[in-house]
Amino acid sequence: MGRRNKSWSVAVWILALGGCFSEPVSGDRDDLVDSQGETGEVFATTGDVFDGSSEASGEPSTSSDTDETEAAEIRAVHASPSAGPVDVYVAGEDEPMFEDLVYGETSDRIEVPAGLIAFQFRPANAPSESPPVYMSAELLLEDGDRITAVAAGVLGSDNDDDRFRIVPIAEDWGAQLQERARARVVHVGPDAPSFRIGGDLAVAGSVDRFSTTDPAGFDLNTEGGERLELLEDVESDPEQYTSFTVPPVAEGDEVLLIATGLLGSLAREPDGFSVIAVGSEGTLGLIRQDPELFFVHGARDAGTLETCLGDVEIAANFNYGEIQSTRISPDTYELNIFEYPSGCVGDPLSPAPNTTGSLEAGERYLMLVTGEVTPDAGEAGIQIATFTDGFPLGDDDQARVRFVHGASYSQVFVGALEGPSIPLGNVLTDPIGWSVESGEVAVPAGDYVLGIADAAEEDAFPVSPLVTLSYTAVGGDRLWAIVAGDPSPDDNGDGFLQAMIVDSTRPQWTVTVADVDLP
Repeated sequence: MGRRNKSWSVAVWILALGGCFSEPVSGDRDDLVDSQGETGEVFATTGDVFDGSSEASGEPSTSSDTDETEAAEIRAVHASPSAGPVDVYVAGEDEPMFEDLVYGETSDRIEVPAGLIAFQFRPANAPSESPPVYMSAELLLEDGDRITAVAAGVLGSDNDDDRFRIVPIAEDWGAQLQERARARVVHVGPDAPSFRIGGDLAVAGSVDRFSTTDPAGFDLNTEGGERLELLEDVESDPEQYTSFTVPPVAEGDEVLLIATGLLGSLAREPDGFSVIAVGSEGTLGLIRQDPELFFVHGARDAGTLETCLGDVEIAANFNYGEIQSTRISPDTYELNIFEYPSGCVGDPLSPAPNTTGSLEAGERYLMLVTGEVTPDAGEAGIQIATFTDGFPLGDDDQARVRFVHGASYSQVFVGALEGPSIPLGNVLTDPIGWSVESGEVAVPAGDYVLGIADAAEEDAFPVSPLVTLSYTAVGGDRLWAIVAGDPSPDDNGDGFLQAMIVDSTRPQWTVTVADVDLP
């Protein structure tokens, strides 16, 4: 946990802040509520959450008539993916209230006198006299308040939609439940739109950015496994943005599920969109997005397909050369392939269930439907081959490519052509067996002609390829190139090898059937 500085006095006088702040607002507590506060405003701590101010500097004045016997509890959660480790100060104090708080971490609770309080943030270990990188608006605490102050947004942004702020959450939970827990969802994803909540934890209404679900919370299964689905904010037939699987929690715990990180980043990146689960005693863990499965239809003789988990359809109505995606809880599964529309009933096309292997939260997987519905002698039946994304990130000078053998043929290899053939020095892969991927190939940006060749001829260099294709390598791309089809043309001449390019560079993958040429 972020350490509390032991020399900081819990009996510090609460400050009526001046300088860059205006005088405190008078009136009833309900009159102080403002969901779009600016510098100098005061935020009451009802069950709602409120905006803070942006960057600030200067020292406040020091005056208070607060009764020191009235006290509140406060803790901080670091939920800003753009901010490094921070020290959190009460404005005007020389010692930090919380030290070295890192992304995803929750501080201890500290008791403070009731009244007005504001916070300053400095980089961890920065001198206390250095200008703060952020100074909050005043927060009004009343006797008995129990506040979780969530640091959220993008540090340094001037955009009201995503700028850094404190989101104070009053923990006014409903009654504890036997053998259950309570939870609230807090939306502080800087680039995520409003969403609705579906799945096992469906909650009515939408959740706007920097807001929360009902303060009383909703029931949570202590054994875990419940799915939290974030859906498009529309009344009818919403699309799913993403989903999470909630881990086990303690009976009676009160859990804030803080959705944060960047939806535009990959789930496995450090700043990727995720959920920080915060219980009564602190951070329970970071919940990554459920694994995402991208099904690519690469079975040339199969028609329209659907894949099923038991009697549940998880990808349906897709044809050769097309892609569909879905999310599923982390685990190992057995899937079946059916003709569409079967409703997952009847005899599957796949001769045996297809085991996925262990699917991990935060990861993405290529699920290649390969083989043949009616295989010839020595050929494999239709099935699913699973490949993990895991491409390295941040390589802007080269494309990263893996080649997958998904055709009805013996081993192949891939090389770059010189003239009509592949010389030994241009071979890019080892021989690749059917339903296997090659090692990763780093291809410098530029234009190439690649050839797919029979590995049985690998000693007879230079080798004539079975087919060739033009390829432009773009730095930063992360691709699978799938060898698909069949090298033996059927009566219609449709059997030759093809190449499917699966682009995993962005969160939503695409597939393209590339043009190939016969030598």
